Amino acid sequence: MKIAITENNGAKVLAISGDIDMFSSPQLRKELLGLIDKKAGKLIVDFRDVTYIDSSGIATFVEGLKGVMVYGGKLRFASIPAGIMEIFSFSKLDKVFQIYDSIEDALNS
Repeated sequence: MKIAITENNGAKVLAISGDIDMFSSPQLRKELLGLIDKKAGKLIVDFRDVTYIDSSGIATFVEGLKGVMVYGGKLRFASIPAGIMEIFSFSKLDKVFQIYDSIEDALNS
């Protein structure tokens, strides 16, 4: 897994590529919680190049969502591939997370 963090219109964008699993989720957790510790107002996770996610990855994002809610920040997901989206839908997490078709949609919401 690789993570590239950029800024776009005041939002921090985490572009993730590869697998999010029990081996890589500690790195994701460190990056995500680091931004949350700095109270980033809007975090957008770009899933475009994610090929797999397991429960440890999902747990990391749930923890991140709880963290941003403490200070009124936003955690949004963008460009989730169909196979990954099935996991969010099946587990009803598509009702918990704010999910958008594109980074632009997430930025403008």
